[in-house]
Amino acid sequence: MSIQFATSPVEILAWQRRVLSEPRLSHTASRIATSLSLHINSHSGVAWPSLRTLARVSNTSYSSVKRAIRRMVELQLLQVERGDARRANRYRAILRRDSPRPAPQRAPDTAPRQQAEPRPVDDAAIARVVAHLNRAANACFPDAPGTATYRILRRALRRHAPETLCAVVDLKTAQWGRTEQARYLRPSTLFTPSRLEGYLSELHQRGRPASPPPSPEPPRDPDRTTRPPTAPGKARRHLDAMRHILGPGRS
Repeated sequence: MSIQFATSPVEILAWQRRVLSEPRLSHTASRIATSLSLHINSHSGVAWPSLRTLARVSNTSYSSVKRAIRRMVELQLLQVERGDARRANRYRAILRRDSPRPAPQRAPDTAPRQQAEPRPVDDAAIARVVAHLNRAANACFPDAPGTATYRILRRALRRHAPETLCAVVDLKTAQWGRTEQARYLRPSTLFTPSRLEGYLSELHQRGRPASPPPSPEPPRDPDRTTRPPTAPGKARRHLDAMRHILGPGRS
């Protein structure tokens, strides 16, 4: 952003007109600004009167001069370079502040973007993913052409490898297990484009495919008692003991 300061008498006069026409500046502040413009050097564009000098020339108080300068800085009418105990403040009258030019906008690219070519899909890959899903979900989804499962997997396999889809199945199987969410282990839920992108992002954050949980053991029948098998030698000794008790011919 470039700033143009008032240096020549013509520019100083233009700055005075700008100050007097500023509605947000009080009458006392406009009079102090006019007094300040009388001290601007026509070569360097810098004025360095003290605050007490401005108060005396404008016939105002010391605090009024400080408020007026602070207000002109807020309205971007004045630039102040703070001094110290040996040097008074330096003032520059801002005549114009040019905003930076906007960057030229590029013309929209009308050329068609080259999209990635779809992956070749065969029936063997579809059957492989369906078989993996059936084992994980304990289901029997078909892999025949014309079915909804076939169409969903064919669309998903155009962008992802079969190993990736199988990893998604393993991931959700490990998370859902035998809970109520396990009923969502179906192609219409796992392999739709919107859900699949989220599952792939989750799989990427984990860094490796999740392994499916171990298959649960079948429930035992409480009415059926199982006995450990008897060793052959023990059974023979038991039979000989029974024959000895009953006597010959009663076994």
